[in-house]
Amino acid sequence: MTHISSVFLACIMLFVFNNFSVAQESTAQPLNAAQVSKLDLNGKWSGKRMQYTADKKSFAETFQYEFDLKQDGDIITGTSTIISANGDFADMKLEGVLIGNKLHFREYEINNAIRPEGKIWCFKSGELNFAKDGDNLKLTGITASYMEIYNYPCSGGVTDLTKVDNSNNATTLAAFTTGATVTEESKINIAAYPNPFIDRADITYNLVADAKVKVVVYDMQGKLVTSLYEGNQNAGSYKLGFDAKNFTAGSGIYVVEMIVNNDVYSSQMVQMR
Repeated sequence: MTHISSVFLACIMLFVFNNFSVAQESTAQPLNAAQVSKLDLNGKWSGKRMQYTADKKSFAETFQYEFDLKQDGDIITGTSTIISANGDFADMKLEGVLIGNKLHFREYEINNAIRPEGKIWCFKSGELNFAKDGDNLKLTGITASYMEIYNYPCSGGVTDLTKVDNSNNATTLAAFTTGATVTEESKINIAAYPNPFIDRADITYNLVADAKVKVVVYDMQGKLVTSLYEGNQNAGSYKLGFDAKNFTAGSGIYVVEMIVNNDVYSSQMVQMR
């Protein structure tokens, strides 16, 4: 939840979410794309949503946070519920798409909520990573948040969820070996700038070796928006332009998918309007 003020809005507009990272200690084993493709993600997920302070150096508040997901192949729909310590809450619709080993999601409509005067509930959006933690299946990640109109950024935070009933994945998870190979996204460094953007964003990445590359953009319903590049590229740094005026995505939230040889990378970008 976020107080609305002109000073606050001016501050958050200057912050670029993609340039921020938080190191978190975890014993959970990250899962790769092949492993995620074998999982059943239907059902309830429960955990915490930790909201950043304005300077992003600590957490201002921790909320109870839940997903109720429905999976149809790579397409995810469902609802989310966020509850504050004093009992304020919001039930929201969400949608998302699985790309590689990540769930890209966004909340987009409030079904029911208690909103104290002078505050709003922000829609959360971002990419969550799958991990095996013992017998549990987890979804975690740094996720941004945006106001209900115009996609103006809120303070953002960290999401940490565990599948409530994971019995349908127990045998599958047990077969996953520890130390499974996960693509090293840091070698590619795919990112959009500025992010959030107004009309145009530049998508940048680097290749450590010559490779076959494909870069496409999807909306949050998994529909192809445009193909930005397909072909062979030499090792080095690259920049591709995405002009949102040429396309229509109802949410203003896009996912960039990049396939390098057989490895899949992805990043989310948000249009303010």
